Amino acid sequence: MRAALDAPIRTTAMVLDRILAVGHPALVVFETPGCAPCEQLRPTLDQLAGEFRDRVLVVRVVDSAEGWLAARYHLSFVPTLLFWRGGVEQCRIKGDPGAAAIRAHLHFLLTGGCPPDLAEGPRHTLEARFGGPSGRTEPRALLCT
Repeated sequence: MRAALDAPIRTTAMVLDRILAVGHPALVVFETPGCAPCEQLRPTLDQLAGEFRDRVLVVRVVDSAEGWLAARYHLSFVPTLLFWRGGVEQCRIKGDPGAAAIRAHLHFLLTGGCPPDLAEGPRHTLEARFGGPSGRTEPRALLCT
């Protein structure tokens, strides 16, 4: 018996590799605390997780400001949505473009047909931190495009 995941999986970067290694189609959303576009995106993720349950894992990574994670996944903005199939990134969206655009990307992820139009939405520039707490309040690195 397999559990139906009809809500986003909230995880950390340390667990993400294990989730992606399974090879199941996945929408991975990188976000940070206090990010208004990330918070506005959550109800849409809840809705789409229910709509695509048993077909796509919806995963929220909440510690995206860690420098090594931002560098590894080439993150410049939050939220950033990565669409994975077979352990390989298929496409990405920067920001919150709305449910219709995300749904079109999820259908592409499942069918492998023609990629949907590029989509972007409101987002914040990611201020990535490298290493442990330094006692400084300003970021130690700023990733910009």
